[in-house]
Amino acid sequence: MRLPLLTSLFTSALLSFGAQATVIFQDNFDSEGIAGNSVLDYNSFDKWSVSDGTVDLLADPNGWNIDCAGGTGKCVDMDGSTGNAGVLTSDLISLDAGTYTLAFDISGNQRNGSNDSMDVTLGGFLNETFNLSASAPWQTITRSFTVTTLTTNSLIFNHDGGDNIGIILDNVSLASVSVPEPGTLALLGLGLLGLGATRKRRAA
Repeated sequence: MRLPLLTSLFTSALLSFGAQATVIFQDNFDSEGIAGNSVLDYNSFDKWSVSDGTVDLLADPNGWNIDCAGGTGKCVDMDGSTGNAGVLTSDLISLDAGTYTLAFDISGNQRNGSNDSMDVTLGGFLNETFNLSASAPWQTITRSFTVTTLTTNSLIFNHDGGDNIGIILDNVSLASVSVPEPGTLALLGLGLLGLGATRKRRAA
């Protein structure tokens, strides 16, 4: 077997044994409330509680010309309609030791208001502040972190301020990421080398 072919086989096998992501928490808010209806000061989330302040559930389209991510479904205005910005806290999430990736979509308030700020935390593994101008377009935020021992935490989006218009949140997803162990990759390489030797003997 020629070296390029062997390398190609190893690469293909490596990809097939590559990193696998398993979603353990996900919410795009589309199933919340009544289909097609926005709800001010919404606090009946299936997977979240509003632990402080208020948030608004927005259906796309709506009377405020606010677009959810992708232009469809529902999303959340993190600064509700009571003059007290919201704290959105997820149900408890169990995290085994391993590597995780958190992703979510955010945009500016889309209403020519002032800049907005929101803290995102998950236990001691993630703590970051996001500052967006009112006109900031939709963007997907992705962060990875490692857990060393079994733990249980809540994912928290904590919006500052209280002018009733805030950062818009959509498409939250938390996934565990597994990669092949070094021993698995070594065995894979040895197996392909053995295959190459066998073909060489047959050719002779």
